[in-house]
Amino acid sequence: MKPKAILAALTLGVAAANAGATVLTFDGLTGSMYGDGFPLAANMHYESTDRGTNLVYEESGYRLTLNAPEADAGAAHVGDGTFDPQTYNWHDGFENGADTFVTLTRIGGGLFDLRSFDYYTTGSTLSTDGNLQAFLEGGGTWSTALNGITALRFTSGAVNALANVDVEAAGTVPLPGTLPLLLGGVAAFGAVRRRRT
Repeated sequence: MKPKAILAALTLGVAAANAGATVLTFDGLTGSMYGDGFPLAANMHYESTDRGTNLVYEESGYRLTLNAPEADAGAAHVGDGTFDPQTYNWHDGFENGADTFVTLTRIGGGLFDLRSFDYYTTGSTLSTDGNLQAFLEGGGTWSTALNGITALRFTSGAVNALANVDVEAAGTVPLPGTLPLLLGGVAAFGAVRRRRT
């Protein structure tokens, strides 16, 4: 097998192994408000439950669900409350109700790993599968990995803006520094091959 063919195969393998990684950027959202009389994006819909009507947003195999049991049917909404493009206030506790919360899950269910996300909140509890993880306040980046979870939940009294949510399907093997190792292996293979000829 020629070194070029080996390099191509290794590159394809790296790409396939990284296929589960996703960053939810919300770049597909262009309006400043969705729901409560404003048009929904193509990947948004309302979903009736026994506790009210939820607003669901889907992107790249994941869904953010705005659970707003106090909001009237069709009145739950999200908006760009931070004046930064695509950094949406997914949980407006003032207008959607104090019992509002947001959950992140995979479409169709299943485990996923959370790597990081950017946030601005007036005070939010972060929990995974019913287990309290942290209390967030102000702005920053959450960078503590949470692996093998089925649901990420945020609650707050007012603002809960999220962006750049870095997730991947659980079980995907992370590859930090793998490409340089692979390239080094290909170079070594080439050197050995040259010596033989």
